[in-house]
Amino acid sequence: MRPDPASEEYDRLAPIYDRRWRRYIDSTLRAVADVTAFAGDERVLDVACGTGELARSLLSRWPGLRITGVDLSAGMLAEAQAKDIGRRVDWVRANADSLPLPDAAFDHVTCANSFHYFARPDLALAEMRRVLRPSGRLILVDWCDDYLACKICSVWLRFRDPAFKRTYSLRACEDRLRSAGFRIVDAHRFRVGWIWGLMRLAAERES
Repeated sequence: MRPDPASEEYDRLAPIYDRRWRRYIDSTLRAVADVTAFAGDERVLDVACGTGELARSLLSRWPGLRITGVDLSAGMLAEAQAKDIGRRVDWVRANADSLPLPDAAFDHVTCANSFHYFARPDLALAEMRRVLRPSGRLILVDWCDDYLACKICSVWLRFRDPAFKRTYSLRACEDRLRSAGFRIVDAHRFRVGWIWGLMRLAAERES
């Protein structure tokens, strides 16, 4: 696997990531959990799973879920594995735009706090759709370019962070999901503190 700027950056941050971004992590992952309506035995794919905090949070509420976490960073996956979340979680190192997973294998796909790092976002969405069963649901949470603070942060990151690609407005993200074959169920913006302007989209795979 070729070196990737996002992978290298998060390998470096992995040991301190949870501690450094605790409030932000808790708020954004709660935004994912708040729009899930699990029966309790679903198959869930967490794309760009990081240190496994979403998997841990979901299993604390629905212990019967079967979760696969995918991330490009070996360091983040090592942190996730060290938490020993349980036997119902599998960890896979892979790029979001090339998932080594079978078609229609999951009931839900989640993707939190990472879409702005995807070099090929449309391919990543196509892969998420491919691995979802018909009418399966995608929950995507990411920075939202509709907020001035995010616009400013995006400009700064383009010069400072080689892993950063771009942020999207809520409408632009909705358009990308529709083009990828999803039906939007819910889409809205929200803030975490004064700086983090975020969006959450829930969408279903169209058959």
